[in-house]
Amino acid sequence: MHISDGVLSLEVATVSTVVAFGFLYYSFKNLTNDKIALASAMSALFFVASFIHIPFGPTQIHLMLIGFIGLFLGSTAIFSISLALILQAFLLGFGGISSIGANIVIMGVASYFVFLLFKLDFLKRLNDKIKFFLVGFFGILISSLTLFILLFFSRQEYETIAYSILFINIPTMILEGLVTLFLFLYIKKTMPNLLKN
Repeated sequence: MHISDGVLSLEVATVSTVVAFGFLYYSFKNLTNDKIALASAMSALFFVASFIHIPFGPTQIHLMLIGFIGLFLGSTAIFSISLALILQAFLLGFGGISSIGANIVIMGVASYFVFLLFKLDFLKRLNDKIKFFLVGFFGILISSLTLFILLFFSRQEYETIAYSILFINIPTMILEGLVTLFLFLYIKKTMPNLLKN
């Protein structure tokens, strides 16, 4: 899901960077002292989860836990995921420097959108298992749709790739949904206080 340097057109990279920093500012404004420890832990979780690659046919898929982090942190998830993305780009060359803004929009902002989506009443009324699965599933779905839009508007030759991104990520959506489901069930059983809010 990470976009490398030189993939996006200058216009799309610029617009996505401006949008990303707008959301990052909003996220940072909402970061309170009591959320710093949890935001740091989630940042580390995202950083490590991105490196768990699972072979899938000719390619590999990896976890991101975007929905899981978004549901716990709300708008602060943008800051938390951005921190991990910046460290991955500068320390490991995972994703590009010029495309950090796009990667923040694809993963950080998508995480916040999952939080907003699950504020809707009809999703709150779902069975817990279905709801937990959908948190993970929608995280990757929103992220994939954002990646699709950025590639689609970058270059005409990316049009086919942009469509294929949506289909290639379906196994990741299902895997992320299942992992998120089991994570939430474990937390619900062992630390139910964390899920009260």
